[in-house]
Amino acid sequence: MTSPEAPPEPSPRHWARTLRLLWTVSPAHMLGVVVTTVLTALLPAAAVQLTTQAVQNVADAVAGDDTAGRAALGAGILLATVSLAGHLCSTAQGYLEALLQYRMANGINTRIMEKAVRLRLEHFEDSATYDSLQLANREAAYRPYQLFTQLIAVLSSAVTLVSVAAVLLSWDPWVALAVLCAPIPAVGAGMFYSRITWRVENERAADRRRTTYLQYLVTNDRTYKETRLFGLGGFFLDRYRDLLGRFYGVDRSVARRQSTANALLGLVSVAATSGAVLFAITSTIDSGDIGRLAGYMAAVTVVQGSAQALFSGFGELYEHNLFLGNLFSFLDIPERGVTEGTRPFPARLTRGIEFRDVSFTYPGSADPVLDGFDLTLPAGRCVALVGQNGAGKTTIVKLLSRLYEPDGGTILIDGHPVQEYDLDDLRANIGVIFQDFVQYEESARANIGYAKVDALDDEDGIRRAAAQADATGFLDRLPQGLDTQLGRWFEGGRQLSGGQWQKVALARAFLRDAPVVVLDEPTAAIDAAAEAEIFEKLREISGQATTLLIAHRFSTVRVADHIVVMEQGRVLEQGTHVQLMERDGTYAELFRLQAAGYLDEPVPEAT
Repeated sequence: MTSPEAPPEPSPRHWARTLRLLWTVSPAHMLGVVVTTVLTALLPAAAVQLTTQAVQNVADAVAGDDTAGRAALGAGILLATVSLAGHLCSTAQGYLEALLQYRMANGINTRIMEKAVRLRLEHFEDSATYDSLQLANREAAYRPYQLFTQLIAVLSSAVTLVSVAAVLLSWDPWVALAVLCAPIPAVGAGMFYSRITWRVENERAADRRRTTYLQYLVTNDRTYKETRLFGLGGFFLDRYRDLLGRFYGVDRSVARRQSTANALLGLVSVAATSGAVLFAITSTIDSGDIGRLAGYMAAVTVVQGSAQALFSGFGELYEHNLFLGNLFSFLDIPERGVTEGTRPFPARLTRGIEFRDVSFTYPGSADPVLDGFDLTLPAGRCVALVGQNGAGKTTIVKLLSRLYEPDGGTILIDGHPVQEYDLDDLRANIGVIFQDFVQYEESARANIGYAKVDALDDEDGIRRAAAQADATGFLDRLPQGLDTQLGRWFEGGRQLSGGQWQKVALARAFLRDAPVVVLDEPTAAIDAAAEAEIFEKLREISGQATTLLIAHRFSTVRVADHIVVMEQGRVLEQGTHVQLMERDGTYAELFRLQAAGYLDEPVPEAT
């Protein structure tokens, strides 16, 4: 993903969207935070007035005024009451903010997952999506809530500033103005460096993802064997350190320049506050008003702190808006609509599946994977696809299941275009195992049952699917049977072999008892004896289901009723195993080549 030349101006709509999210997540907590913040912000003005009265009354009492002592004591009691009220309001505010933060983080992370569920496969085959997701995840945990708390802090500072500045303005408007404006230069510098930080983080999004990937490579059981045997651990660690070192070098440079600017520009605020205090002291020497001096100095301190917090708050709001743009950029990724109808998927196909003059090119590529592709899968028959890698075999599966849409041509199921079928119903009626099937770090039951999540408790169905995939034997030997945790990521997990994982994935495909079964290299990790048993069961299934089989192993392919040889997105030849061998074309050549490898014999030349 390419970073823009300069960050965009922060948009108030980010504030509005964040506040709407907060309101949706927990309106009661949000209102509670606002109320306690306003109450807490009003108390310093009362404290300044009471301090002035208390000090003046003490001075009068020392001078001999009998009533002033009691007044000073009353002012002191009120000051203690204000302090207690501030403590209680702050405690309540902190409690409500904590609850709101938890709810907000959960809500944002849920929305990111909801968005990911709605995105199409083409998004996840584009690195820009991963850059956007990485940036969004960095902001999700805290940035929206920080925007709200900063808004609350600005509100609090503004209320305190207005209430206390009114007292200071009544004493000396020019001093009040100087103290109010002193923090502005430092805030301007902070906004400037916020823009730099935003640009740096966006430009390193891909490298941030790479550090996460390097962590995965050295901390995962699935990569452990290869990375250790090839001695890659230290190599990956060096790359990881190099990336973090580059990040630190840039961050240190930005931090150094920002700290220098803050130190220099902060002198303006120090000078303004010091000048105001000196002015108050000289004025008191002339007037002798000790109480006013105490109140004046307290007011200057409060106004200076509130003004600093207010203007700094605006600077931080600017920064939050910049980074919230990353979160909302992911949430706003356009979702290309999928045309779908209402036609229910048939319980069993009667006419089969037909690809008619289908063409398809992957996004970002100039070379078509399929070009004028024609294929018929008769109902209730097993059709095998063979061909070199890149011939377009797996692409056919993606198009059939509508993970992608063809650029041209038509895909028909029982004579109707796939777009006429309800999308969820279509996908629910395709039992599929992909070559890169998922190994869920869940129970064995879940690993099979995820094919039909509403049937996770269907003991008979899960066991029947396991038997069809020849998985019953090793599953029954697990400590808790189907309820055994698989994998090593969670406590008590048992790791399976590659072939066992593939049988579990096959069982997942069989569980659906779907009218269409798609098997992409279904036995690549399974031994020959187990493969023969599985395909004996597959023949029984194929009597009812329409099956598409993709394989490189010709012992697998021979089980099919019809074999299609693909090359560069087109059908090169097709027929039964016997017909293709008699034709003595590409299929026969590949078959003899593979057979010779098993028999350790020279490859016979074509006749």
